[in-house]
Amino acid sequence: MIDVRDAEDFSSAHVTGAVHIPHIPLAELEDCTGEMPVGKTPVTICGKGGGRSAEGADILKKLGHPDALWLEGGTKGWLARNT
Repeated sequence: MIDVRDAEDFSSAHVTGAVHIPHIPLAELEDCTGEMPVGKTPVTICGKGGGRSAEGADILKKLGHPDALWLEGGTKGWLARNT
């Protein structure tokens, strides 16, 4: 998972194991595609899911990751179901 929230939000709570790539604007996500694990489906995540995470997944698709997804419900939803 690629957490696209700002540093303050990420440090307050995040999904264990998520990679933090806090780019605003998300178009700069292109600069960090080398930080993503190879051979795994990239899943972007934000606070509630659907805003920045959906935009991030769209950008990754344009950058050659056609399997990129975004997590519906975001960090808040994940933590509510998994803690």
